[in-house]
Parts: sequence; structure tokens; C-alpha cells
Amino acid sequence: MNAHAEAPLTGRTVAITAHRRADEQAGAFERQGARVVHAPALKLVPTDQDDAVLAATREILATRPDTVVITTGYGLKRWLTVAETVGLHEDLVQLLRDSAVYARGAKAKGQLQSQEIPCEYVGRSGRTSELVDTLLSREARGTVAVQVHGITDDEQLARLSEAGFRVMTVAPYQWASADEGSRLADLTRSIAAGEVDYVTFTAAPAVDALFDAARAAGTYESLLRALRGGHCTAVAIGPVCVQPLEEADVLAVVPERFRLGAMVRAVCDHARAS
Repeated sequence: MNAHAEAPLTGRTVAITAHRRADEQAGAFERQGARVVHAPALKLVPTDQDDAVLAATREILATRPDTVVITTGYGLKRWLTVAETVGLHEDLVQLLRDSAVYARGAKAKGQLQSQEIPCEYVGRSGRTSELVDTLLSREARGTVAVQVHGITDDEQLARLSEAGFRVMTVAPYQWASADEGSRLADLTRSIAAGEVDYVTFTAAPAVDALFDAARAAGTYESLLRALRGGHCTAVAIGPVCVQPLEEADVLAVVPERFRLGAMVRAVCDHARAS
């Protein structure tokens, strides 16, 4: 028996909705024997006008917030890159070193460490709400700057404002549709028809994008039946990503570590057990 036949995903089809690092993800699943279908839902794009990022950066530098919340490693990296274009990189790094910095998860922490910026607190759940809970547990109130990601979590920002914090935000990137032609619509039909064994998500908005495509294609109910009935297993890279699936009563495979390699291993373990 050859190595490919022994692979845990031989005979299985895995659909990938990610745009970023899709080739890396596809290669990892293919090495485990899977047939891979790629239907990118969303892609990260810079904000339409970096002027807005620079204006927010200058305001934050002038205000000197007590606390800075970093929600994504990519967001921090791009924020620093934009700041560097006008000579503000070192000023921003120094501000972060002088502030109490809260990181939403390991990727944000890793990006901070690469700049030798210490973390006051690193979230365990990967949810912004955990950082807000921790801030609200403190007696002190002050100014907090939040690096928001893709789609702003207005509910958590409102909680901070209502509790007496002055909230500032900077949005170094946004989400945009990555669907080309009708690939997402075709994917919803394939899932509904039982032709896909696993569908992976690396960002919560990608789940919403797939659901929206299914509604537009008239396949939403059949898609949900396939996902809920186990004909196709949803896979989410972490606790934030899985939330829209849970809200739709869809059980998903979620790795213990929020990493691509861990997600592939979790799918392989699920396939062996099924």
C-alpha cells in the first residue's frame, strides 16, 4: 500500500474558504490524501485610504492612551508598516512599550514580541470580549486604544465606553469579497449535495459570506441540513471563527491550538474516528 493510500484523508474532499495562505493549507491537506476544492470567501485588504490610519495613529500618539488592545498580529504589523511610511514607526513602538498592552491571542502576542513590546495580558479564548472583561474588572478607567480588525466589534467597544473608558480605534485593514465568478455558490451546492466532507474557515466573516452565498443561490436550508447532519463537517480555526457556526446550530471541529497545522491534524483525527 502506498503512502497516499494510507493517508487519513484519502477519498475525502476538503473545501477551503480562506484567501490568505490558501496554497499552504491546500498543500497540507493534499499531503494527507485529500482532494481540495478552493472557493475563497473573503480577503484581507488595506483600508481604502491609509490617511485614515495615519490620522488615527497621530491622534493616539498625541493622546498617549493608558491601554492599547491589539486584536490581530496582522493588524499590528500593518499598522506599524503604515506608520513607517511617514516616519512614525519608532514613535508608535515606543508608545506601545509605554502602555499596558493587551493581546487577543498568540499571534498578536508574537507580533508584539518581535518588536520587543511587553504584554500586560494575553487572552486565552481568542475573543475580544475576554479582554474587555479583564479591563472592566479593573478599578481604573482611562483611555484605551483598540486596533480593530476587518469587521469592528461594536458591541465590545460600546461596553468599554459605557463603563467610562475613552475609546480610540485604528483599523489597519478591512475585509473584501474574494469570490470570483460563482465559486462560493457552487461550493454551497456541492456541500448540500454531499460532495464535500469538510469545509474549513479561518475567519468568522467567511462563514457569514458562505451563508450569504447560499441564501442568494437558494441552497441555504439544504446547506444547513448537510452541515448539521454530518454530511459535511465544518472546521473552524478558533473560538472566534466558530461563533457564527454555533449560532447556526452547526457543530464544528476546532483545534486546541489556533494554528493551521493544528487544524489539519484535528481534521485528520476526526477522519480517523469517523
